[in-house]
Amino acid sequence: MKGRVRQVKNTSERVKIIISLINKGKKSRYVHSFASMALTDFSGNDWAIQPRDWLGEVYALADFIQSNIRYTLDTYGIDTYSSAERTIQMAKGDCDDMVITGGAMLQAVGYPIKIKVIRLQGQPEFHHIYMLVGIPPERVQQWIAFDPSQPEACGAEPPGIAQYRIFDM
Repeated sequence: MKGRVRQVKNTSERVKIIISLINKGKKSRYVHSFASMALTDFSGNDWAIQPRDWLGEVYALADFIQSNIRYTLDTYGIDTYSSAERTIQMAKGDCDDMVITGGAMLQAVGYPIKIKVIRLQGQPEFHHIYMLVGIPPERVQQWIAFDPSQPEACGAEPPGIAQYRIFDM
């Protein structure tokens, strides 16, 4: 396994790496296949999620990530960022990896996303990251939270947010 060590100075530099990995992943056939598995189930003689059921698709993608990728902390003392393909292959990752994978999957099937970084009350710095997904994708009317690293993957945001930053894709 090869990797690259990068020194990052701040949250903006971390998010820049994550956005770069999302942009790479959304073009991957492997990521497209993984997203397709989440959306193409049949129920009887019809699609389990109907075409243009935007919220249904977003929930299905979040559920699929939660069911197939185990939340696991980074290597002790090292903040790592895995590609979407690598996270899928390893079937594990932390919130950064889930954002990279989920963002790549959502973008691969046409959804606009934003990145949200938060600091909870009592924490000294930004320490958690998740996405906001635009619904409907062609003419966004609302942005909903998408955080498959948490039990409530869609719509719920952690309580006690003291500070946040939103990054456009």
